[in-house]
Amino acid sequence: MTTLLELAERELTEAGERLAKTNQLITEAKAQREQLGTYRDEYVTRNQLILTSGMEVMDLLNYRAFLKNLDRAIIGQEQIVEGYSNLAKNHLALWQASQSKKRSYEVLIEREKLKMHHQELKREQKMMDEFSSNQKRFFPT
Repeated sequence: MTTLLELAERELTEAGERLAKTNQLITEAKAQREQLGTYRDEYVTRNQLILTSGMEVMDLLNYRAFLKNLDRAIIGQEQIVEGYSNLAKNHLALWQASQSKKRSYEVLIEREKLKMHHQELKREQKMMDEFSSNQKRFFPT
């Protein structure tokens, strides 16, 4: 039974590590998404003056194309965050299942220890009763 508990503990540890790694990836992906959004806002702000004072057609087309690429990158990064979030939900469910499995083994082991303890108490009581009985038989009062 302890071997099963050790395996369950290892499984729980591995599930926890996968969950932690996925949460780290989520944090990094969100930070990258924020950086892209900030960069886009700064780019628009920086070019706002040029847009209002006039811009050549080719520069305007390049500007719009670049903004479109930034928007695609932001959307792509949001999809990455969402994908990692879904993965984290799966890893959390697996971690919870591993935790439950480990706890089940712990309960079974504890019950077995308690059963063995009760059996030992019964054996001791039986020995004491036999000793007392023998005492009475050999040394009547």
